[in-house]
Amino acid sequence: MKKSIIFLAFFGALLVFAQKITTITEYKSTIKANKSEAKKAISPYLYDGNKTTYFNYKTHEQTKELEIYLFNNSSYKLAINTKTCSKGLKINIYNKDKTAKNRVLLKSIDNAEKTIHVINTDELNEVLKASNSKSTRLKRVFISYEIPAISTSNNTKPLIEDRAAVVLVMGYKN
Repeated sequence: MKKSIIFLAFFGALLVFAQKITTITEYKSTIKANKSEAKKAISPYLYDGNKTTYFNYKTHEQTKELEIYLFNNSSYKLAINTKTCSKGLKINIYNKDKTAKNRVLLKSIDNAEKTIHVINTDELNEVLKASNSKSTRLKRVFISYEIPAISTSNNTKPLIEDRAAVVLVMGYKN
């Protein structure tokens, strides 16, 4: 009888572990599919690279910022896939990093979750020129993801529902 109980407990624990692994595997395959969709969105531009930013929704606001270099006076297309972000996200694009006093907000996207946003750097260059900046073209951009606070989130042991990722794919015009 004791062996039966131990066997059932072991089997139950194994089943729970397998379910968790399956859920994480599904999550990772979803992100891979999001990258493919974003690659298609930059067509006919040539693929140049990608950056996936992972985060967990928490009970406090968060900001994640990344830097994208733009080379050779080329036109770039940025595809930002936010389909795994279900609880809110705001995207801001700047010409300088967050420590700069005189940085210019080039583009802001509110309620950016669950979609693909395609941005052309030519539009961002026009905004920069219109801002009376001495710069004539962007050499890099800073993309800031503002993640809202979610009161039901668990900060120490996040659930799979609290996980999210933003996939950024960039391409250049040949």
